[in-house]
Amino acid sequence: MRSALPATTTLLALLMLVPYTAQAQQAGTPRPLSLTEALQRAAGTSEQVALAKAGEQRARGQQTQARSALLPQVATTLNWQKQLQNQFAAITERLGGSGGGTGGGSDSSSADNPITRIFASEYNVTFGLTASQPLYTGGRASANIRAARLARESAEIGITSAQAQVQLDVTQAYYDAVLSDRLVTIAESTLVQSERTLRQVQLTQSVGSASEFEAIRARVTRDNQRPAWLQSRTSRELAYVRLRQLLDFPADQPLTLTDSIAEAPLAASATPAPSTGPITTVNVAPADVLVVDPAVQGNVARVVSASDTTARSRASVRQAVKGVEVAQQQLKATKAQRLPQLSATTNYQRLAYPQNVLPKSLADFFPNWTVGLGISYPIFSGGRVRGEIAAAEAGVIEARQRLKLAEEGATLESRQAALQLTEAEATWLASVGTAEQAQRAYDIAEVRFREGISTQLELSETRVQLQQALANRARAARDLQVARKRLELLPYLPLAQASAGAPQAMTPNTGTNR
Repeated sequence: MRSALPATTTLLALLMLVPYTAQAQQAGTPRPLSLTEALQRAAGTSEQVALAKAGEQRARGQQTQARSALLPQVATTLNWQKQLQNQFAAITERLGGSGGGTGGGSDSSSADNPITRIFASEYNVTFGLTASQPLYTGGRASANIRAARLARESAEIGITSAQAQVQLDVTQAYYDAVLSDRLVTIAESTLVQSERTLRQVQLTQSVGSASEFEAIRARVTRDNQRPAWLQSRTSRELAYVRLRQLLDFPADQPLTLTDSIAEAPLAASATPAPSTGPITTVNVAPADVLVVDPAVQGNVARVVSASDTTARSRASVRQAVKGVEVAQQQLKATKAQRLPQLSATTNYQRLAYPQNVLPKSLADFFPNWTVGLGISYPIFSGGRVRGEIAAAEAGVIEARQRLKLAEEGATLESRQAALQLTEAEATWLASVGTAEQAQRAYDIAEVRFREGISTQLELSETRVQLQQALANRARAARDLQVARKRLELLPYLPLAQASAGAPQAMTPNTGTNR
C-alpha cells in the first residue's frame, strides 16, 4: 500500500502537467499567415476603423438631435408641495379672528370658501402635461438637419478611408516582415561565405601557401559581417512586432509568413473606379506565382496618364466637399436667427389641494388647460447675431480653401503614386539582372580564389557586391508590392497632408437663440 501511493501521486502529477505542456507547445508553434488572411483579420481588429465607426455613430446621433427640432416636444410633471407658512392662511385666520364679535359663524363660512381652500391649503399636488410644436423657424431647423446629414455622410466616408489605410498599413508591415526575413537570410549567407573563406585561408596557411596577413584579413572580413547580421535580426524582430500590433496578435506569437516577394511582379493594373461604399478586402496573389509581362511599361504609362482624373473621387476630397456644404448650411441656420420664430404650446394640469398629505381620490383634482401661440423676434442682441454670422461666413471660406488644398494634394498624390509604381517596376527589373550577374561574378571569383588565380580582396569585393545586389532586389520587390497596393487603394486613402486636406470637425448648429 505504501509503495502504491508514491506511484499514484507521480501519475497524477504527470496528468496535471499534460495540459500545461500542450499549451506551451501550442504557444511556441509558429502560426502560418498569408497576406489575405492578415487583411481580413485587420478589418475586424483595427483601432483606426473602430474610431471612425465611433465618429459615424456620433454624427448619426447629432442628426437625430437636429431632426428633433421639427417634431413636437411633450413632457409631463408631477409635483407635491407642503407650505410651512402660507400668507393666505394667515390672512384668513386674521380676518376671521377680527370678525368674531359680529357673529359666531364667520370663521366656518370663511374656511369653507373654495377660494380660501385653494390659496390657504397646506398641501398642493399638481400633475402637468405640456406640449410644444415649432411652426416656423425661418429655415434654421431644416438647415441644421441638412448639415447633420452631410456630417454623417462625411463620417461614413471616413470609415471607408480608415479601412483603406489599415489595408495599406498591413500590406506594408507584412512585406516589411518578409523583407526582413530575406535580409536576414542574405546576411547569414554572407557570414557563412566569409567563414568558409576564412577556413580555406587558414588551411592554405597551414601548408605554407598563404601568409599571416591574408589570414588576418579573412578573419577581419568575417568579423565585420557579424554587426550587419545582428542588425538585420533586430530589424526583423521590430518588423514582426509592428505586424503583430496591427493584427492584434500576442507579443510572443511566432508567425510564419507564407507569401513571398522574391519573384517577378504582375503587370500594373488600371486605377480602380471610385466607390462610396465600404471598402472590401482585396485579395493579393502571392508573389511567387507572378510573371513578367512585356506590356508592363505600357500599362504603367496608361495609369500615370489617367491618375489625375481620380482627384475628385478621393475620399479626402469628398469629405472636403461635404465640409463646404456643412459650412453653407450652418451659415444659413445662423442667418435664420434674424427671422421671427412661431410656435404653438399647450399646458394641461390637474391640481389638488388635499386637507391631509395626499388626495383621497381623483375627484379631488381640478382641471386647468391652456393653449397658446408664441412668436419671438430678436430686436437687439448686442451684436451677437452679427458676430455669429461673420464667424459662419469665415467657416465657409475656410471650408472652400480646405477643399482646394485637398484637390491639389489629391492630384499630386495620384501622380506621385503612379510615378512611384513606374519607378518600382523599373528598379525591380534592373535589380533582377544585377543580382544574377553579381551571383555569377561571385561564383567565378570563388573558383578563381580556390585555384589561386585571384586574391582575397577580389573575393571580398565580389561578396559585398553580391550582398548589396541581393538586398537591393529584395527591397525593390517590397517597394513594388507596396506601390501596387497604394495605387490600388488610392481613391479611398486619406491624404498624407492631413492638415491640408481633412475638414475640421463638423457639428451642426442645433442650439436655440441665447
